[in-house]
Amino acid sequence: MIIGRFLSPSYHIRVLKLDKFKPEEIVDGFRRRGAHVSEFPRDIDIELAIESFMASSYGDYVYVLKFPKGRLFLARHTKRLHEKKWPNSGRYIARDENGLKRFLLREVSRKSMVIIEVPRIIIWGAVWWLVWSYFEEYPLGTFLLFFLGFLLNDLSKVLEYFVLGYCKE
Repeated sequence: MIIGRFLSPSYHIRVLKLDKFKPEEIVDGFRRRGAHVSEFPRDIDIELAIESFMASSYGDYVYVLKFPKGRLFLARHTKRLHEKKWPNSGRYIARDENGLKRFLLREVSRKSMVIIEVPRIIIWGAVWWLVWSYFEEYPLGTFLLFFLGFLLNDLSKVLEYFVLGYCKE
């Protein structure tokens, strides 16, 4: 949350896994609240479908609605929508439209997810390599890591935000 306020993102993204709900009820609820909702088509190119969704809708809040049997809806709104019945799920922030597009590609396609996650693994690997090399020289560092470990998480989020264009909130 602190990272999100510090970075001032353009988009706030929420992924909702709604296995216990009927798609029609949730989609109608989003539409009643003024959100642009569209079912993600699987029969056309994934990037084209995402660009079409981004061009045909507006708003800073994007929702990825996942239902059973692989049904997927994308929703976009100018205000934050919240419901107490929704499961606690992933919240992300995106720097710009390119970050939003990368995130949506990652959520929609497994192949794209693997390709997009490689830079994230490299970022984490670099952070852990720096920590490991420092602690080999200074054993007191493990004590400091215990108290200051949360800074590594925030540091990796900032790096992901600037390199990938999105990160977990």
